[in-house]
Amino acid sequence: MTKRTIIWLILAVLILASGTVVCVTRWDAWFTMPPEPEWTGDTLQTRFATFRDDTIYPCQLSDTLSMVVLGDVHNKLENSDYMLIAQQYPQMQCYAQLGDFVEREQFYYKQLLAHQLAGTPFDSLPMMTCPGNHEYVKGINKQLPESWYETFPLPHNGPEYGAGSTYYVDFRNLRFIAIDTEDPLILSDYTRLNAWAKNAISSACQPWVVVMMHRPVFASRKGRMNPTVWVTLAYALREADVIFSGHDHTYARRGRTLQDEHEQHEPVWLGITSTTKVRTPKSRSRMDTIVAGGPFYAQMRVTRHELTVRTCQLDGACIDSIALYKR
Repeated sequence: MTKRTIIWLILAVLILASGTVVCVTRWDAWFTMPPEPEWTGDTLQTRFATFRDDTIYPCQLSDTLSMVVLGDVHNKLENSDYMLIAQQYPQMQCYAQLGDFVEREQFYYKQLLAHQLAGTPFDSLPMMTCPGNHEYVKGINKQLPESWYETFPLPHNGPEYGAGSTYYVDFRNLRFIAIDTEDPLILSDYTRLNAWAKNAISSACQPWVVVMMHRPVFASRKGRMNPTVWVTLAYALREADVIFSGHDHTYARRGRTLQDEHEQHEPVWLGITSTTKVRTPKSRSRMDTIVAGGPFYAQMRVTRHELTVRTCQLDGACIDSIALYKR
């Protein structure tokens, strides 16, 4: 074999290898971007809103806060489903969503939300959300698409590297903290997020602190534990009252369902799904799986002395409830 042949073979191998790396790091290169939805009529006339730094909403000043928490949606909830939830909990003042709103990160969030929420009470209520793994563009340079920031202009009071995805919203009796557990943190960021989370909880002047994230600290399915999330947040969140998470596609719980200030403080960890994509739980999990099906949503009510959460099916049937009390 001549030297020239060897050189050409080496170049061919390098070209193939580089092409493979590009395809692996940007798997969506194989995915054709869908055309922008073209819905007719007034379907897109939505008042969809998120909490912002420069706006105070009536629910933030209310002595009694009533909100809905949705888990992973994966485009599975229809307009009629949102209407049914609103009918079951008409006192809802705002809502939260735990990530994986879409099935693929390439979807146009704003048009999708407008199509599904338009005409329901959800389209006029402010929402809080955190990104899930399906929101992120896959690859080594894992990142949120620009459509996330365009659709969800969320508060920028979190850590610098988590602007628009890790933040908190203050209500009269509640600090609600959202944490992005998908952001690929380097080792130094583990400490910074841990410190930020502990400070966000300890500095709250409200009696209650609730946290939401996508990947759970304690998984309800064997083999789903994320060591970096556990190391970063397991102890940082121990002074919170309730921690919501998604990702596992079950309804699961860890912690006592009834407690008051005379008992040793223990957060209640709740995993919620709002999709029909069922995942079968396995034994030896760190969360107690209550129901493996779906979809479910949570009704949360907060006053100065009481925080209650009812987890329901879409028809309003309650499958679990917790009650926390402080004097």
